[in-house]
Parts: sequence; C-alpha cells; structure tokens
Amino acid sequence: MTSSVDRLLAFEQAPTKRAPIVSWRILTAVLAVLAMVIILFVIPVPFVVSSPGPTINVLASNEQGVPVFTVEGTNPETGESVQQDEPQSSPYEAPAKPGQGQLRMVTVSESGAPDARLNFAQLIAAYLDPHSTITDYESKYPQGTTREQNNEAQLAMMRNSQTTSQVAALEYLGWDVPATVTIEGAVEGSNADGIVEKGDILRAITTPDGTRHDVTDASTPFSLMRTVPAGSQMTLTVERNGETRELSFDSVAASATESGSKLGIYLSVQPTLPVTISFNLDGIGGPSAGMMFSLAIIDRMTPGDMTGNNAIAGTGTMSYDGQVGAIGGIQQKLWGAHRDGAQWFLAPSTNCSEVVGHVPDGLRVVSVSTLDEAVFAVRSIADGTGDTLPTCQ
Repeated sequence: MTSSVDRLLAFEQAPTKRAPIVSWRILTAVLAVLAMVIILFVIPVPFVVSSPGPTINVLASNEQGVPVFTVEGTNPETGESVQQDEPQSSPYEAPAKPGQGQLRMVTVSESGAPDARLNFAQLIAAYLDPHSTITDYESKYPQGTTREQNNEAQLAMMRNSQTTSQVAALEYLGWDVPATVTIEGAVEGSNADGIVEKGDILRAITTPDGTRHDVTDASTPFSLMRTVPAGSQMTLTVERNGETRELSFDSVAASATESGSKLGIYLSVQPTLPVTISFNLDGIGGPSAGMMFSLAIIDRMTPGDMTGNNAIAGTGTMSYDGQVGAIGGIQQKLWGAHRDGAQWFLAPSTNCSEVVGHVPDGLRVVSVSTLDEAVFAVRSIADGTGDTLPTCQ
C-alpha cells in the first residue's frame, strides 16, 4: 500500500507544465502596425486632391462610333440639310498621334468627395506628385454638401456651357439665333433690387444716350453692358403679365477682369437654334469646355480640317456673346493635355498668371479672350504662323 506520505511526495515530484510565454514585444509591434494601417488607410483627412484628368478629342467619336456631338437640321439660308464634316473615327480618348489634327477638351480628376474621403496614404501620394494640388475639404464641399448635390451642379454648368457654345458658334458663322431672355431676379444689394421681378421678359435696353437696343437674341444684353460704364442709368423695357413696363436704375461695377458694367440682374436664356446640336458626353461636368465646343462646331460646319493636322487642346468658358472666361485647375489641365499628345494649348487670358512657370516642355500655350481670337489662333497654327500668337509667358 502506498501511504499518504508517499502520495504526497509523488504529487510534489510530478513534472509541471509551464504556461506559454507571451512576447510583449511582438504584441506591441502588431498593435503598432494595426495603428499605422488605421492612420494611413482608414481615418479620413480633410483635404481634396485635384490631378490631371482625361482629355477628349471633341472632333471624334467614342469606341461605339457615337460622335461627341451631332448636328441635324436644315440650313435656313439654303433650305437644304446642314453641311458638315464627318466626325473622326478614332476613339475620342485616344492620345493624339503625330500629324493627327485634334481639338481636345481637358478635365481635372478630383479625389476626396463626401462619400469617398481621402486617407492619409493618398494624401502623401498626392503631396509627392508635382502635378496634383491639395485643397481644404471645406473649400470644395461646404458643410452639408453631398456628392450628389455637387455632381448635379457640375452637370448643370456643363449643360449651360453646351448651350452658350452653340449660340456663340452659330452666330460666329453668321447665323441668326433668336432667343427669349427672362429676368430671374435681382442681385441682392444691386440697384435693380426691388424694381425687377422674376418672370419679367426683357424686350429692350435703352442706354444713357437714348438709344434703344431690342433684345431679340442671347448676346445683346451681355455684349451691350461691356460698353457701358458703371453707374450709368439704364432703362429696361420688360413684359410683365402681358403688359409692357419701363424700369430704370443704375448699372453696377463689373468684376476686375471684365469691362463695362452689369445690370445687377439674373437672366435665363431660351434660344431658338436653327439646327439641333446634341452632345453625347456622360459623367463630365463643369463649364470649362465651352470654348472647345464652340471651336469644334465651327470646325465641323466649315469645309476641311481647321487644325491643319495639329493636336490643339484648350479650356475656357464661353459666353453668349463669345467671351472666353477663366476656369479652375489650369495647371492640371496643361499636364493632361501634354500627356495625351497635344502640341498647342489655348488658355483664357484671365488664367495667364496661373500658367506662367507651369508649362510642360513641348507644349505651346496661346492666350485668348474671345471666340474670334480662339478661331484665329487655331487657323494661325494650321497655316504655320502659330509662333506669332500671344502667349502667357
């Protein structure tokens, strides 16, 4: 028999199992890596990045053969179907090839929208990219702004730019484009505030010298005010609820980059186009392609290749009276054009200060302020005299 003492000794002498040893160094390292991953890839940062986006040859078609725009209808002067050059068959996003004439609109790609915020790793990559620009999130998306709201605003500006580009191009070609111009309201604090009403149809503008200018097209209110000094008494003839009224008030100063003055009212324009021009671009917003749309319409509706086999990119808003306006992201657009093979770039004169010092090697930038100047520039490039054109440098 085994005594209790023997059992106790046996118990005391039995081998014991050691508990696993936890390496605090390994655990700390793992936690540090997880924290780093969260900081780099999970936590959003309050910035938006703009970088060179795709460029599109507006004279071409997409991969399915659908042109960037189509023109249909009857020439009111001849009564025959409108004559136009066929769109280029190459895909419109394909980079330019040597000797291939193109008119390329340019875009900016943006990262950091409300539903796709940037992380720290993406921010570092943008900081190291010399062609990207970083801006505060709030400056792009004020508090409460959704991506859908921003996209809708951008698409609305694109639709407006397509309308203004059509009117400006057709009037450049000598076509009449009648329009109804309606007052949508007064700019708060302007002299028109409390005088005009939403829905007033603008029929005429009388300048201080007593000259009456009938408003029968879209361009008249804009072109006329570029010649009128600020503080001039203007008389508007409007139709309100079927009655004609005369409304008088002083004009207000224009912006620092514009000549003349402004009426201080918001206008909407309903043009009656003699032909139907339809654009077939999806997912691209903003107003900055207006000038290139106008140039493309003029090129397609005049015989031959206006570019002279040169790849010409450009950007700029287009007003109803043919003025080229400033845009955003000019530096990114220069690099996008260079990447896709453009040799020339048409830039709004009001953006020149942002162009200087940021022109890629091999890209020649021409400064333009009107559609007339832009057409002249394209034709000068075609005939080999582009080097005489004004630049931003």
